[in-house]
Amino acid sequence: KDIVDVVEFKSTEQAYIYFCSPFDISINSQDMYLAKIALFVLGQGGFGSRLMEEIRVKRGLAYSAYAMLDVNLNYSRVFGYLQTKNESAKTAKNIVKEVFDNFIKQGVNEKEFELAKKFLVGSMPLRYENLSKRLEIMLNEYLYGLKIGNLKEDIQKIKNANLKDLNLFIDKHSEIARLSFASIENEG
Repeated sequence: KDIVDVVEFKSTEQAYIYFCSPFDISINSQDMYLAKIALFVLGQGGFGSRLMEEIRVKRGLAYSAYAMLDVNLNYSRVFGYLQTKNESAKTAKNIVKEVFDNFIKQGVNEKEFELAKKFLVGSMPLRYENLSKRLEIMLNEYLYGLKIGNLKEDIQKIKNANLKDLNLFIDKHSEIARLSFASIENEG
């Protein structure tokens, strides 16, 4: 598993680290709801997500650290970022890699699973709180060739999801551990 690491050296107070990995899933996959749960636990969920816990809470290396699902008609990937002290850049990258590797090996535990489901289902009304948001969701569903109402169906699937299926899904997607990094760090 070769890691690509491109570093640009500039005079900067902080290291800006971006990372990305492939994710072999299509926008119309029947498993998209599992991808949403998995990425919420891994890094999209803010506090409580694996990345935030390891990078900020346990080690205090960054104010925030995220990994997000980015799937559209042309590509699918997991991408993320964090900002840290220049002298902590290498350590932070190693931790990101370790978190992704452990995520594939260990999957999601029951507590993480239930919290992710609760948040994703519970935040649904906010996505539809005004006409503009509802129209944007419907337009995106149309443009991506999805059934109108796809998001609502995914939320129902998330509500009914089980942990065993999620962990089998994660195990099948070890490609997300093939991380590439791009960072801007201090010249010193």
